[in-house]
Amino acid sequence: MERTFDFDVDRVVEHLDRILQMELAGVIYYTHYSFMIYGHARIPITSWLRDNATESLAHAQEAGQMIMRLHKRPKLGIAELPLTQHNTIDAILTESIEREQNGVQLYRDLLGLIKDKSVVLEEYVTRVIAAEAIHIREMELMLMKQAPE
Repeated sequence: MERTFDFDVDRVVEHLDRILQMELAGVIYYTHYSFMIYGHARIPITSWLRDNATESLAHAQEAGQMIMRLHKRPKLGIAELPLTQHNTIDAILTESIEREQNGVQLYRDLLGLIKDKSVVLEEYVTRVIAAEAIHIREMELMLMKQAPE
């Protein structure tokens, strides 16, 4: 059964593949970060980081499903995993914010390709962008040393 779409399916799938690979890298990073926590806040922060890994896996699975719904096959792979040294929770959070912001940009780029062309894809992308924006703001609050005035 041949299906036609109002957008360039190959370009959309290329973006979804990049999102899939980025989210899979997030699973690895957040899991790794959870091993690197020391000190009195270890237990709640370790749990929070592992929850983030689980969320990244859910986002990866959703991106893969979107590719399948476009009658394409997701690529097998993962985004590059540069090795960085983490000595503090602040360093982990700062790096995580940067990664999340880069990820949001991938979703925004995808939104530009499908806006007003696919309700399903548009709702998927805007939902994830909103969730990631909240996630980034929470990490920024975690980095604050005192309450705002």
